[in-house]
Amino acid sequence: MLLKQLLWVLILLTTSLQGWAIKYAAPMASAEWNLELSPFECRMWQPIPVYGDAVFQYRAGEKQKFFLAPTRKTMKTGKALLVSSPPVWDETRPSQQLGYVPVNDSNRPVQLKATQANQLLTELDKGMTPVFTRQSWYSDTERVHVGLSSINFRKSYQEYRKCLATLLPVNFDQIAKSRLRFASARWELTPDSIKRLDTIVHYVKADPSVTGFFVDGHTDDMGRRLANLDLSKKRAEAVTKYLVAKGIDESLITTRYHGERYPIVKNKDAKSRRLNRRVTIRLERTEL
Repeated sequence: MLLKQLLWVLILLTTSLQGWAIKYAAPMASAEWNLELSPFECRMWQPIPVYGDAVFQYRAGEKQKFFLAPTRKTMKTGKALLVSSPPVWDETRPSQQLGYVPVNDSNRPVQLKATQANQLLTELDKGMTPVFTRQSWYSDTERVHVGLSSINFRKSYQEYRKCLATLLPVNFDQIAKSRLRFASARWELTPDSIKRLDTIVHYVKADPSVTGFFVDGHTDDMGRRLANLDLSKKRAEAVTKYLVAKGIDESLITTRYHGERYPIVKNKDAKSRRLNRRVTIRLERTEL
C-alpha cells in the first residue's frame, strides 16, 4: 500500500515538472490535404480537428507562404520549436530540429516565409511529420503540439506544383495602380512602360472581374499650360491606343488628361519634374 502511494506521488511530481501536453493532429484514417487552384493563387491546406487549418499559400507575384489558422487562441506568444518527426509507421527515421519560429497574437499566430515554408513541404514530401510545440497561452505548465500529417500529401502536392507553374506573374494588388514615366516634352512609350503594359494586359485577360481602366495623363510645369494639357492628352492616348491594340476593349477605358494641374511633388528640380511626367493607370473590378 505504501509503495503504491509513493508511486502516485512520483507520477504527480513528474507531471508537475514536465507539464501537460495538448496534441492537435489529423487522424491517420481521415487526414487530407485540400486544394484551391487558379492562375491567381495556389492554396493547399490540411484541416486539423478541434484546432483549425495548416495552410500553404502561393499568390501570383509573391513567394511561398505557410501559416497556421486556428479557430481559437492556443499558443503563447514567443517562439515555437519546429521539429520534423518520423511517421508512426516508421520510427526508425531520426527526428530533426528545424529551429524556432515566431508565434504572434493574431488569427495567424505562426507565419513562415518562403525558405521555411519550402522546408516544410520537403519534409512532408519525405513522409515526415512537422510538429510545432509552444507553451499554452493560459498555463505555464501546459504545452501545445500542432502536427502536420503527410498522409495523402503527395498526390495533392503534385497538383499544387502544377498550379505554381501556371501562376500569373503578378496579382491584382500589384497592378491595380500603375505609373508610367515619360521623357521631357515626349509622349512616346518607353521600353519599361511597354513591359508594364504587357504585364497588365496579361493579367486582365485572365481576370474577368476587371471592369474598367482609368488612364490619366500628366506633365511637369515646364512650358505653357495649354501646351502641357495637350502633351498630357497625347501621353494618355498613347497608353490607351497600346492597350486597345493588345486586345483590351476600348469601352472599358476612361481616358483623361490634366496637364500640370495635379503634381505628385512640387516641381522644384529635375528629379521632381521627372516624377510628375507620368500616366497613371487604375484598374477597377467587381468581386466574384
